[in-house]
Amino acid sequence: MMKILVLEPQYFDAASIKKLKTIGVVTAKRMKRNELLKEVKDFDILVVRIETKLDKELLSRAPRLKAIGSATTGLNHIDVGYAKNRNIAIFNLHGAHTIPTAQHTMALMLSLTRNIPWAHISLSRGEWKRYRFIGTQLDGKTLGIIGLGKIGSTVCEYAKAFGMNVIYYDPYVDSKAARRVSLNTLLRSSDIITIHAALNRTSSNELNKKEISLIKRGAYLINTARAEIIDYRSMLKALKSGRLAGAAMDVFMHEPISDHEKALLEYAKRNANLIITPHLGASTKEAMHHAGMEIACDLAKAFGRNRK
Repeated sequence: MMKILVLEPQYFDAASIKKLKTIGVVTAKRMKRNELLKEVKDFDILVVRIETKLDKELLSRAPRLKAIGSATTGLNHIDVGYAKNRNIAIFNLHGAHTIPTAQHTMALMLSLTRNIPWAHISLSRGEWKRYRFIGTQLDGKTLGIIGLGKIGSTVCEYAKAFGMNVIYYDPYVDSKAARRVSLNTLLRSSDIITIHAALNRTSSNELNKKEISLIKRGAYLINTARAEIIDYRSMLKALKSGRLAGAAMDVFMHEPISDHEKALLEYAKRNANLIITPHLGASTKEAMHHAGMEIACDLAKAFGRNRK
């Protein structure tokens, strides 16, 4: 029987653990890195989410490792090249996070444009200052979507239901759902910009100082994709100068946030135009169940006794 280690077990429900037990002995345990470096040698399969970094150092300590099941869409927390060289199979998601991430994007969009977090804080203090929280409607506004994959396409549908005009930039997708434009045109034309691009060599640091300087003055920027796509220091400068009316971030270079991005935390504490959430895009009960089951079923199909 294979030995399976489920890290971050808080994200895998009883049903997915039960499925994994059909192919091996399951240990579901949170481990600090030092402990994992010592224990990983005993396991054939690792099951993780985004918080566990499976780099070369860690994978090299796992001579028995045959597969990684990552309940994520992206794989930038795994040294994929090293895993492939070792013939370690990698299983990830293909759609389980689409709806919850799209819904979280819309929640951030509405929270920004209607000043919901700051209005709540003000009223909870006993204040009644409606005039401070006059918002902006979505209907008639132009939404620019960077990356029109499954999540971006779903956001497009939601935005149209709110009466928004939608344009998109994606060099890999040609869709009739919205009008395709260049990145520069999107930045200059959009009232709200939302990012759903996959992280790769092209998209990394795609919105740097130059690109952010092109954004339409008074626009909003939302990122529920990958932190590396935005130069957050340039984003903060744009918030301070007023070029950006507001921004919302659900993803960070280091999770939990480290000292490298402490400026984001400090700015959010003192200013009412930045919303930060701790990578909640796919954090719903439904999404966690579907994600865990998708990975467990893929592993069972590949390594179960009755596999073909």
